Amino acid sequence: MRKATMIKPESLATRFSPLDPSFVNDPYPVYAALREHDPVHRSHLGCWVLTRYKDVVDALRDPRLSNEPSPYAVIHRRNRERYTAADVANNILPFMDPPAHTIARGLVNRSFRAHLKGTPPDIQGIADRLLDPLMAKGELDVVNDFGTPLSLAVIAQLLGMPERDGDRLKEWSNWFFYLFSAIPSDEVLDNMNRALDEFRKYVLSLVHERRKVRRDDLISKLLDAREGDARLSEAQLVDTCMLLFADGVENVDSGIGSSLVCLLENPAILARVRDDPELIPSAIEESLRINPPGQFIAKIAKEEIALGDRTIRRNDVVLLVLASANRDAACFENPDEFRLDRPNGQHLGLGKGRHSCLGAPLVRMEMNAALRTLIGRLDGLTVEDSAPEWEARVGHRWLNSLPVSFTPCHGT
Repeated sequence: MRKATMIKPESLATRFSPLDPSFVNDPYPVYAALREHDPVHRSHLGCWVLTRYKDVVDALRDPRLSNEPSPYAVIHRRNRERYTAADVANNILPFMDPPAHTIARGLVNRSFRAHLKGTPPDIQGIADRLLDPLMAKGELDVVNDFGTPLSLAVIAQLLGMPERDGDRLKEWSNWFFYLFSAIPSDEVLDNMNRALDEFRKYVLSLVHERRKVRRDDLISKLLDAREGDARLSEAQLVDTCMLLFADGVENVDSGIGSSLVCLLENPAILARVRDDPELIPSAIEESLRINPPGQFIAKIAKEEIALGDRTIRRNDVVLLVLASANRDAACFENPDEFRLDRPNGQHLGLGKGRHSCLGAPLVRMEMNAALRTLIGRLDGLTVEDSAPEWEARVGHRWLNSLPVSFTPCHGT
């Protein structure tokens, strides 16, 4: 990976700009400068930005920091009757605090893991089926030709959604993720509400079908989920399925592309992994550490908090930069290097604690199958453009595309 370049401290106030093209292209020099010079940073955007590993981990555990939407946000609960986006946000796990979060996550997590264990999707079969028609071309877009169709097919199979509906489901998923970032205009808000209405209607029709006849899919499992008297309401169930679908596509396809980018930038490691596919899980963990699809998450201060010599006021927005914490030299030796021998379990690429990625086992399974397929069947992999193309989306680092050329490996 490229080594982070240093930024002068006096430029920090204007450099944490998640939609600035230079930041979108490479945010890591900014993170490095913030860690060294201003780890509890008051951004010109009005939010606090935490970049050191210890501060981020402590903040993830701090009950004084809430996951509920900011009182000033469009998606705050006061707007539930006005905007579909606000109603959806307040029904899903990422914006819940205990005890509601504890109960709902328990119901969803047990159903998800039981279904994944009992009826795992045929990820390897889907990966091979998708790659077969691309082999003769000698080129493909890893994200759009392979990663996105793979993640769509897998999560659709898991939830019992027809794969033929993938295009519109993908479009709805893209709008869904505006729940996790600043909404830039009234036009975007209108389009998001319209898409969420359509997404809800689609999922609700499936829920009604499963109420009549259960199937071996996750929607049916969620319908039957109980913990004492607790169960998901119909609205929570529908919106949770939307969350699971969107998260199972938007982060996974980019994670596949990002992991391949990491290996292509480190050809000696790529050669080792090609010779020994059992190293793929280590490569996945390192790619999730060094370039996670989810870069930072937002919390809201429920009360005044002193952090070092800074005072975070009640209702202030606090951004926990997981991607920066993952490169903190206080926790990771030579943090900008891609290495296969790092101890597992410390990185925050899929979060940590009660709000960690619920679908983490599936993410790892998909990335594993994808890398085994791409590395095992394609030789001479070369990125066609000079640099990967990243999407300008606050809080996430997603690849728009990753065109590569290759030659089929002998015998594939």
